[in-house]
Amino acid sequence: MKKYFPKSFLLLLSLLMICGYTMLGQTLGCNFKPGTIQLNLNGQSVGANIVSYVVLVDGGNIIRYKSVVNSGTIDAVGVGSYKAVAITWDNTQTSLPSLEIGKNLGDIDHCLKSTAVDLSICDCNTTTNSVTVPNSVGLSPQYILTDGRGVIQQVQNGTTFSGLSNGVYNHYVLCNTTLSAVIGTKITTLPSTDFCRIMPLSYVVCVAECAPVICVPMVIAKIR
Repeated sequence: MKKYFPKSFLLLLSLLMICGYTMLGQTLGCNFKPGTIQLNLNGQSVGANIVSYVVLVDGGNIIRYKSVVNSGTIDAVGVGSYKAVAITWDNTQTSLPSLEIGKNLGDIDHCLKSTAVDLSICDCNTTTNSVTVPNSVGLSPQYILTDGRGVIQQVQNGTTFSGLSNGVYNHYVLCNTTLSAVIGTKITTLPSTDFCRIMPLSYVVCVAECAPVICVPMVIAKIR
């Protein structure tokens, strides 16, 4: 298979929110709500003739979504599990690839592809700014809530997390451990053996917002 790139070309794909992989034995959960998602494309070669895209493929390696050129923004992404792949090529080559939705990613030739990154798009399952998680057995369990990137947002002994804004959250429980989870650190820094379960519980908060015309302060006065 003939390639049209020098070996020095490098393409990396990282996510602003990452999920669906295991680090230190601990699996992360949801990382995006449906709609527009933003991925961070970096490390690729750049130039007047170089183009890059990010695509989302399904379990059958079929392209379901793609970004605009040289961007990590993908619009109107539906609920599901996907793999994100970055692709780049030189537009001056004689045989240009056809990057179309519905095409098998394996059929895309004459370009460089990044490694695939798992991600999960999860639908709303609560319309309030608090969630109550199940009780857990164990000695003095620590109930933990992370964002979609796996960064710890709240740690407490109770099962209700309050004051949440719209977004994706994942719940974990530390059991029978002398370790203390620290807000602002990654959940993946904690040993998987200290968790009550490997798979997290995911919550997608979608608090309804009133329309601006309703939110504007109103004044009523008696007509003379």
